Formats: sequence, C-alpha cells, structure tokens
Amino acid sequence: MRRKRQVRVARKRVVSAGGVVLRGRVPEVLVVSLKEGRVVTLPKGQVEPGERYPETAVREVREETGVEAAVVSPLGKVRYYFTVRNGGEPVTVSKEVYYFLMAYRGGEPRPQPTEVEEAFFLPASEALERLSYPNEREMLLYEVLPLPSSKQGELKPRPFR
Repeated sequence: MRRKRQVRVARKRVVSAGGVVLRGRVPEVLVVSLKEGRVVTLPKGQVEPGERYPETAVREVREETGVEAAVVSPLGKVRYYFTVRNGGEPVTVSKEVYYFLMAYRGGEPRPQPTEVEEAFFLPASEALERLSYPNEREMLLYEVLPLPSSKQGELKPRPFR
C-alpha cells in the first residue's frame, strides 16, 4: 500500500482595497485587464502599513490606471482563497478585498505595465458581462441596480459584510 505524501500548507493573509469607478451620466466603469486580456477586473491592490482602506482604493486606482477618483461610499467586502507556490511549497492565500464606490475626477486610463496590461472604461452593462469574477459583478450590481429602501427614492446603506 502506498503512503500518502504529507504536504505542509502555509497560510498567508492579504488585505486589499479597490473601487467601482463610475464616469458619466450613463455610467461607464473603469476596469483593467490581465493575462493577455483573459481576465477583466476592477482596479485594486494591497493595503500598505498605516493606510486606511479608502486611501488604498484611491491610490491603487491612480497607480494601476492613471485615473483620479474619489471615494463616495463603501460597497462591501469579499474574501476568497487561492494557492501559490513559494519555494516549491503550496501556500494557501486568504485574500480580503474592501470595495468602494468611487466618482471619476479626471485623467485618461493608462495601464501601469508592471501591474496590469490595459485600463479602460466600459459601459456598465458591458462591464457586468465582461468582469471575470462573480464577486466583482456583485459589487457593480449594487450600483447599477440599487436596492430600494422602504422610502421611495432612497437607498439602503451597504455596510461591509
């Protein structure tokens, strides 16, 4: 009988922040692409020591895309897991991303080549179709199809989940 090989799995936690940047009366959404265009995602990145989540979102949007944006409100938090290799050993990473609704303030999208391949605006309906990750589509849906409160015309606050 063959013995199973014991694999040591280290765990790592990563915290990031990013934004749903909207531009225009008929909203366009800022997205970035990776992996030769196979992945379309919202701009986001790791929180630096001493930085607050909204500050990270503003910085990462600017660094990855060249676009200036301001935080309007929190949208929510997602957590997911993936595995990477570190010196040949598998490492399970727990990644938490805090998303913010952000208003476009200026600048034309230009990618940061060390991070993303392209940066561009898409009509919101097209972004919903092209975003690669369901949790990011959900963040966009919160803004495109807002949840009504009991009072007509008002929105329910969306605290971090």
